[in-house]
Amino acid sequence: MKDRIMLVEDELITALDIQRMLEKVGYRVSATIASGEEAVLKAKEIKPDLIIMDIFLSDDMDGIEASDLIIKQNDIPVIFLTANADSSTIKRADRIKHYGYLIKPIKPSDLDSIICTALQRHEIETRKKDSMRHP
Repeated sequence: MKDRIMLVEDELITALDIQRMLEKVGYRVSATIASGEEAVLKAKEIKPDLIIMDIFLSDDMDGIEASDLIIKQNDIPVIFLTANADSSTIKRADRIKHYGYLIKPIKPSDLDSIICTALQRHEIETRKKDSMRHP
């Protein structure tokens, strides 16, 4: 089994489709969350290896705000998920550290490749930070 993924998507059918795709390529979905506030709490509790976060969530906290809090608290890599992000939303998302975008509808090959890239990049960055702290 590959890495543990937390999925944050408020559309149930989309969430189930993505979860099936993730499991089919060998990832373990450790949680599927529908709100930004719940995502922040759950990320702190389960500490997944990676989060796939829908930018547009139906509660008060959108995916960008939730991701910003999660990254500051836990340093978990985030990949944004969106169907149609306008340029102002993309600019807002680009102000925080993230590891790319998945555009709905998602292709399984895109899903696996962006996750692999994000996890590798995060691991390299973590090693670099650690080596700077402990030369």
